[in-house]
Amino acid sequence: MSQIQVRAVLVTAALALVAASALAAGYTDLEDEVQEFTLDNGMRFLVLEDHSVPVFSFSTVVRVGSANEVRGITGISHLLEHMAFKGTSEIGTEDIEAEREAMRREDEAFAALKAERNKGPRADPDRLAELEEAFEEAKDAAREYVVSNQYGEIVEKHGGVGMNAGTWTDYTQYFYSMPSNRLELWAYLEGTRMRDIVLREFYTEKDGPVTEERRMRVDDSPMGKLYLEQFQNLAFDANGYHHSPIGYPADLANMTRADARDYYDLHYIGPNITVAVVGDVEFGDVKKYAREYFADIPGGEPREMETFEPDQLGEKRLVLRQDAQPMLMLGYKIEGINHDDWPVYQAIADILGQGRTSRLHTRAVKEDQKAVQCAAFAGFPGVRYRNLLTVIGIPAKDVTATELEEIVLDEIDRLVTEGPTAEELEGVKRRAKANFVRGLQGNRGLSSQLAMTQAMTGDWRNLFREVADMEAVTLEDIRRVASEIFTEQNRTVAMSEKLES
Repeated sequence: MSQIQVRAVLVTAALALVAASALAAGYTDLEDEVQEFTLDNGMRFLVLEDHSVPVFSFSTVVRVGSANEVRGITGISHLLEHMAFKGTSEIGTEDIEAEREAMRREDEAFAALKAERNKGPRADPDRLAELEEAFEEAKDAAREYVVSNQYGEIVEKHGGVGMNAGTWTDYTQYFYSMPSNRLELWAYLEGTRMRDIVLREFYTEKDGPVTEERRMRVDDSPMGKLYLEQFQNLAFDANGYHHSPIGYPADLANMTRADARDYYDLHYIGPNITVAVVGDVEFGDVKKYAREYFADIPGGEPREMETFEPDQLGEKRLVLRQDAQPMLMLGYKIEGINHDDWPVYQAIADILGQGRTSRLHTRAVKEDQKAVQCAAFAGFPGVRYRNLLTVIGIPAKDVTATELEEIVLDEIDRLVTEGPTAEELEGVKRRAKANFVRGLQGNRGLSSQLAMTQAMTGDWRNLFREVADMEAVTLEDIRRVASEIFTEQNRTVAMSEKLES
């Protein structure tokens, strides 16, 4: 085993040893242990020291996702996530000046190809072939200067583990763990990655892995086609939840490196970024390195959502016929995470369809045997803005989505008319506390929860209020909110049915 592999194994083992650190301290005490500071550029850092083992984890949450996109550049947030690990002007290149010139010629070649391609049926086939060949040559020329995966190799060489990222509607998140004696290296890598992004291999990544990911998750996936695209498109008229993070094919094909740079400069600014560091670190050291390596990230005013989702005027319904397993989705509009009724939405979803004792699982799966899966959850496809309390069901063999819908609507009506039982609400509160404590286990979980809560709610302290907020939910709250949201006018239904032979 190499030294690199040994170091990675040791870090992984150390992370396992701190899996119960939150429980050992008692989650009610953790809030007092979190320290914070904000740089002049508006970038916020949260630090929780845990010196039990010599490792730390971090989570960087940027408050930008597909909800911030407009038509023409859908999928760009996800593409920028892929770009983040391509390196900087110092990492990932043989010759940055020569590479920049090659990328400029690549951009010009793509612009010419795009102009001809967008003529549609009037495009000259011979000219298209010529421009496509020139573009491929320009891409190859730009790649000659690339040192592939150098950023990731540096992280791994110094014991980093779990390097990954994710993009969704409300956020983009980056994370990994490192030995505590690599704190300054981490600050350099993360800080320079954010302030000195090069966007190298932009067209290669866009036309390759990103487009392939869309094909696998949506185009060739009957479930993804309904769940990640058609249902969202139908449910939302105005706000950015109308489209998924995967983007539309035409937008992916046509967006340029300049589009990505403009979007990055607009949203990757200090006030949109929260970094949480948890583990064997000193608060003073984190602050010192943050000032050294993150202070040059631009500040500015965040571009907030200005187009809000209007009230729905009537039921929306879609039936998608395809040669695949039938599927059912129902969505009811609810308000975002900072609304007073957010814990009530969560409680309703839990009673309806979370776990094997929930009403939908008991009725549809166990008793009537009309479904192989039936669940409910609040917060699709995001949480910051008006979103959906969603029910998703997979009918059993020879059962249609329409038949399953009848059962779901019957259970929803029963909850509205009869309300929940005291035992059901007590179970919700018990599970909420257990899930909350479980989410705090380990440096990785803590850093993610802290950064995400700050980014989504505006105050990381809300993380430690979740249990109390759920404890305050009453039977009357659930009856009131259920009667408000579970109306035909507020309902969106999308289902897939098998093609008739």
